[in-house]
Amino acid sequence: MFWKSKKNDGKQDSKIILGMIMLNDKNTFKFDDFVLDYNNNYNAKIEEPTRDNLSAAFTINGETVAIGHIPAPIPSGDIEATAQYSYNWQTVLKDTKEHKSHLIVSVMGGSQDPVKRFKIFTRVICSLLRTTNAAGVYKGNQSLLIPKDDYLSEAKFMSDEYLPVNLWIYFGLRVSDNGNSGYTYGLKEFNKTEMEILNSSNSLENIREFLLSISRYVLENNVEFKDGQTCGFSESEKIRITYSKGNLIEGKTFKLAY
Repeated sequence: MFWKSKKNDGKQDSKIILGMIMLNDKNTFKFDDFVLDYNNNYNAKIEEPTRDNLSAAFTINGETVAIGHIPAPIPSGDIEATAQYSYNWQTVLKDTKEHKSHLIVSVMGGSQDPVKRFKIFTRVICSLLRTTNAAGVYKGNQSLLIPKDDYLSEAKFMSDEYLPVNLWIYFGLRVSDNGNSGYTYGLKEFNKTEMEILNSSNSLENIREFLLSISRYVLENNVEFKDGQTCGFSESEKIRITYSKGNLIEGKTFKLAY
């Protein structure tokens, strides 16, 4: 694979990573069960825990993580607003209608490496999914709703060689008379520029796969494209990149002429 790009200097602003787990009962999480699951499945251990009946805070590899139980469902308006984009979970409104409470999970600022921090967040979510009566995960900042089993299935492949970007970034798809389009929504959480493909003759499936692959490359290699560069899947393929105001999302984006 050939990508014409330039690495940045690695200095990035740390952001809070936030997500919610929908629970099918009103029971709070069992912290001891969570810790046992996490320590049994992952190399890094939970350290310096403080907790009460509804919340806990601790560190993992120097990152501060907080979990709080809210004995009420996530407001239905929030779920419904995101569900209209949730092509990966088309029965989400039915499947989560009766959820009784939720967990708020956050990784606070600390490390300058957002990928490392998202990995910690993902592992924490997985241990909570395995030790609670969970329905799925809601990440409003990325317009993501992911069912429990799908989240766990994708996360188990996470490694230094594979980033589960489906759990971190939403890939929007649009159809119009002028062609098919797609966009990323979530790269900004990694201090990266969102990307768009506009009015393409490629299929929606191919557009999504291309955006997923290039997003993974950007995160794995910590690169930032520049206006006028090219990218491609071979030495001969040169897909032009332009930087301008977003068409499908707010702010400026990189347009990929795919």
